[in-house]
Amino acid sequence: MKLLITVCIYTFNRAQLLAEALDSVCNQTMLTADYEVVVVDNRSTDNTREVVKDFEKRMKNLRYCYEEQLGIANARNRGWKEASGDYIAYLDDDGTPPPDWLCIAAEVIRLHSPDLFGGPFYPSYAGLKPAWFKDEYGTFTLGDEARVLVSSGEYLSGGNLFVRRRLLEQMGGFDPGLGMQGKQIGYGEETAFIRRMRREKPETQIFYEPRLYIHHRVRPEKMRFAWQLRHRFAQGRYGYLTFSDGVHRMTLRHLLGLVVLPVVIATQASFGVVLRDRKIYPYPQNYYYERVFQRIATFGKLYERLCYALGARRAVDG
Repeated sequence: MKLLITVCIYTFNRAQLLAEALDSVCNQTMLTADYEVVVVDNRSTDNTREVVKDFEKRMKNLRYCYEEQLGIANARNRGWKEASGDYIAYLDDDGTPPPDWLCIAAEVIRLHSPDLFGGPFYPSYAGLKPAWFKDEYGTFTLGDEARVLVSSGEYLSGGNLFVRRRLLEQMGGFDPGLGMQGKQIGYGEETAFIRRMRREKPETQIFYEPRLYIHHRVRPEKMRFAWQLRHRFAQGRYGYLTFSDGVHRMTLRHLLGLVVLPVVIATQASFGVVLRDRKIYPYPQNYYYERVFQRIATFGKLYERLCYALGARRAVDG
């Protein structure tokens, strides 16, 4: 019997988190005979294989595959090629869905038959979170209404994403030049896929279902200053790559931004944080997170634009 859903979990050296993700997927209210799980190991050097072996004893339709080519886009492409389901449910190894996740997904498919759909994620923590860290920092949501996404500015999260397998075949999957590359921070592979889908196949339907949520682990390093600096700079760089469409022009405005932004960032980081509105930003970290790091993302975007304009990068479109 052909399966409706294949859950594809990408993982890289996070065996403990993977075990939690697999436990949540194996305990779905959907009958295990009605779905399968494919774990794509992207060159892990920890005990990932042993963790999967333990879960293979619990779930018949669980398969392990090893993807040598580093990168989340390569792993996701390997996942849909290995899958038997009509839909691929992409779940990150730090995500844990509630027991009715797949049953809700099956209901969405039955009622709406979208080409691509997903839902929100909410934060979970291994221990006590810092007082300054707001839950909204680890949340992705498009509201409380189930609806078709018609706005070109609305996207779904790649860590809680269902895609029709036939669509992945037709479009050739995700761009390997985007997204995480092992320990190297990267983003944008799912957003670029959705943009290309909207452009090349405007008849396709994207659906958002707020009941189709997962819990996403906010790891301790994500609440550290150094990680946020790297994350926001990379967010800006890959944001530029995702939305530039291969057009790399530097204008006077862009050049001025490269000169002025470091000064603005330094001023905000030193004087701005002292003079901040403490009702809005009760902790210095809130000010950095919501103001200073946003500027760093903008600087990352300008930096990447400059690199392409100078020919220091290979254009994404070849």
